[in-house]
Amino acid sequence: MRHSEYEENQEAGPAPAFSFPSGVLLVFLAPIARLFNRQSEKAQPAEPTEPTEPNEPLEPAFELEDWGDINIWRFLKAPGAGVCFTTRGGGGSRYPYASLNLGFHVGDDREHVSGNRALLASILGIEPSRITSPYQRHTSTVQSVTDEEAAGSGAFSEESRFDPCDGLITGLPGVPLLLMFADCVPVVLVGQAGAQAPGDENSGAGKPAETKPVVAVLHAGRKGLIEGVLQNGVEKMESDYGVSASDITAAIGPAIGPCCYEVEEEIGREFEEKFGSEVIKNRTEDRVLLDLQEAAQSALTGAGVPGENICILDICTSCHREFFSYRREGVTGRQGAIAWIGESTKPRS
Repeated sequence: MRHSEYEENQEAGPAPAFSFPSGVLLVFLAPIARLFNRQSEKAQPAEPTEPTEPNEPLEPAFELEDWGDINIWRFLKAPGAGVCFTTRGGGGSRYPYASLNLGFHVGDDREHVSGNRALLASILGIEPSRITSPYQRHTSTVQSVTDEEAAGSGAFSEESRFDPCDGLITGLPGVPLLLMFADCVPVVLVGQAGAQAPGDENSGAGKPAETKPVVAVLHAGRKGLIEGVLQNGVEKMESDYGVSASDITAAIGPAIGPCCYEVEEEIGREFEEKFGSEVIKNRTEDRVLLDLQEAAQSALTGAGVPGENICILDICTSCHREFFSYRREGVTGRQGAIAWIGESTKPRS
């Protein structure tokens, strides 16, 4: 099999030979295909009374930016915020962390990781000392960054005041939230706080208020998905910032795909019971192929995020060597999902 040389690093056994094509075309089509599939049961008018207009081409949700040796996937549907998913090339780390490793906790040289983060910050136009990262422990804990003193926690070491924590939310401008991944599902939520001001006491009617962006970055591994990290993220945006779930836009980034993620039947049943049969892509006597991105989408819709607001960057991190993959490599680095409020640096021409 294509991945057989990595079997010793795969807890759940070998992955079947299958690979998604990479590139922008994939990004255009995958989220569209999933959206169309979920809408396929809607009734269509049998006899339209007026000629139908040709469908306008859908705008892409993601764009691959080329910064020389560094490639970054940018989410394009985050007004007032920047949202990016990194790849592994172009940094200063050496094997087995080569090369744009953003995680301090994996055993890489601390100076290399700090340099990689500074390099990423310079590209994105953000301040590296304000990058805020939690200590991730595969929990369902989500916390808010609400004051300037908390900004920059975890910027220069694995130690963080957010520990344990697998999701961060903020409404503070210029405080980039960075979480690390190497097969788990990165999820970024973008919403608007203050969409409705309190109503007038006499009339009881609400009135429009100034809205402010709110962003969340969530680490959704197998354990975190089951324990509800994504639901917790949505609920905390609602309770702490007044963001309605129906107004949230979600970006699901690159993660290990069902082509490579084989798990025990018992785990598959647990996911199927919680997220539906669509998360199981193939089943043998005692093993299943599990779709974590599909589970993440199901968790978000279950929390009230509309399906049409969820965009999936459908790339398998195990298949594609431009990403770090724990299952493929064992000891390896981490790519990042990063989001911040404020103007986003534009790609160079």
